[in-house]
Amino acid sequence: MKVKFESWKLFVAAAGPLVVLAFFGLAVIKVSGSNPWGAISGAFITGSSAGVLIGGFFMFYDQMRGKTVSLPKVELHRASSRKKSALVSELSSKLFHRDVVELLSAGISETPSNFYYRWASYFFYSLIASVPASFVLSFIFRNPFPMALLLVPFAALSAPKLQLRNTRGDRKRAVEDEMPFFSLYAATLADAGIPLYDAFKRLLNAELFRNIEKDALYLIKSVEFLGQDHVTALDTLAKTHPSKMMSDLLYGYTSELKAGGDTSRFLMDKAEEYLRWLEFRFEKYGDSVSDIGEMVTALFFILPTLVLAMAFVNPGSALSVVWLMDALVIPVIGIAMIFQIRSMQPRSLDVYRGELKGGMFAGIATGLLVLLMKAPFWAVASAGVTAGTMGYSFKVYFQKRLSDEEENSLEPFVRDLTEYRKAGYSMPMAIQKLAQDGKYSGSFRDTVASVSAKLRLGFRLSDIRAGSSWLGRQIFFLLGQIDDTGGGSARELESVHTFVERYLFAKKAVKSRMKVYQMLMVFTPVGLSFLIFVMSSMVGMMKFMPFSTPSSFSIGSVSATQSGVSIPPMLFQASYIMVIIASIFMSLSGTVASDFTIKNMWRVALTVLLASISVFIFTSYGPSLASKFMSSVMASAIFL
Repeated sequence: MKVKFESWKLFVAAAGPLVVLAFFGLAVIKVSGSNPWGAISGAFITGSSAGVLIGGFFMFYDQMRGKTVSLPKVELHRASSRKKSALVSELSSKLFHRDVVELLSAGISETPSNFYYRWASYFFYSLIASVPASFVLSFIFRNPFPMALLLVPFAALSAPKLQLRNTRGDRKRAVEDEMPFFSLYAATLADAGIPLYDAFKRLLNAELFRNIEKDALYLIKSVEFLGQDHVTALDTLAKTHPSKMMSDLLYGYTSELKAGGDTSRFLMDKAEEYLRWLEFRFEKYGDSVSDIGEMVTALFFILPTLVLAMAFVNPGSALSVVWLMDALVIPVIGIAMIFQIRSMQPRSLDVYRGELKGGMFAGIATGLLVLLMKAPFWAVASAGVTAGTMGYSFKVYFQKRLSDEEENSLEPFVRDLTEYRKAGYSMPMAIQKLAQDGKYSGSFRDTVASVSAKLRLGFRLSDIRAGSSWLGRQIFFLLGQIDDTGGGSARELESVHTFVERYLFAKKAVKSRMKVYQMLMVFTPVGLSFLIFVMSSMVGMMKFMPFSTPSSFSIGSVSATQSGVSIPPMLFQASYIMVIIASIFMSLSGTVASDFTIKNMWRVALTVLLASISVFIFTSYGPSLASKFMSSVMASAIFL
């Protein structure tokens, strides 16, 4: 008999060894003294153990707390009407052109009078405050530049346009990310005789298409409160919607409906069109991210080379520039790269929740403990980053793993479901049969078994919410709606299976192309460490080069004597810190590119470890090897 252990029991059993391992790492740091290898080994042992321990505690504590029943606390808030200033209201009507269509297009559920009154009040009160402030500051500092504060209130005049434009653009992009999946859902229900308005209405409280649900609320308000018919409401939504994809679908549907055409076939054609568009987005995303990875890798190699080359002319300035790169340049480049990758990739509404408090506590506590052991700064940073990222992403790792396992099982699940429907099984009977005979991943078998158990207890399939991934939740929701409407023909399920198969293939193809990016992510810090080592060795070579100059001379901040060039030793220490920072942002960008989320941070710990090992190797064994190499070169030169 196979015994199944719960995850929290395994964690409790492993908690003791993890604590012992964390203290063992601290002991290694203390015993190692000035040996950097012992410092980095102990730092990684302590950091990883503390991160897993704290992250696991927060994860399983939340799970156990979720099993308890607690009554919600009822809070009553008295509604209060805000009194408007007549002067500001008059100013609002004079300053702004109130366009209702722009508010509807941006999806802002606020009356034009309230929206523009708020910005008029910002302009009015900031103008009152800025006039005396600018004159007083100009008088105090004896400088006219504080008068520029008078321009600040006028920014509120253009702010409404900017807000509407940005909100409209955000709404357009968010809806278009959901459109391929929504069109499949609408087409499947249309084949069962459900009109598009009812398909919108069934989305309420499903928590699948967050942005399209807002459009559904607009349609319900137009039909049930304003008395419009379904076709007029759909046409009005199409007219004001910022997304051309949604407008084309709505206009095309109402045109087919008025002409007596086949709306089901029209929606299925739209689903095919949007699926091809989504496949193109995945392909384009893979090409663009590969180019970004190569560009940033080259940039991370070029900038340190230029900065370290300055060391031969002005070492003091070079040190300042290196610290500026550590604190500002590399973080800005890394954050910009992450946002650029995130803006290009097809969005998924998978939600992962990490343990922010646990990660922060693990990182800070571990960093302080390692610092108290008088370890090198880069070892302190490595231990803190490793513990913090592992503590935060311990829970995310398992969520991502369950989501990936479910997505890999969805295609065979829908295929098997289609075959059972062809054999005459109803949807609930087919799911109950697959719960016994289906060959899927372990986590997805548990999901299907849970759904089957609820069906045997008398629940309707549409009442059951199942699935760990966004795509899985969509499939179970769609199956429930098909069962409720009496549809679910083999042809419908074949269309669903084809959609799932092609979508997952496109997603897997782009993830496989990210392996090159992951290789760059791993080897860039190693290459940077080697580059800094080469530059430092070149400085050491100056000791062996005779100068045909007076006994001493100076150019700028570089002092050259017969013993060589004097460069502050802290320059290369700061450069090695730059390697650790670059490895953090490279791994974060690689995580976003591969996992479509920044929260799965285990790669950060791995990359920081590799970067720290490379720094240790080049700082510990590199100088002796370089010295032997230079001695042999000089001996050969003398012999010749």
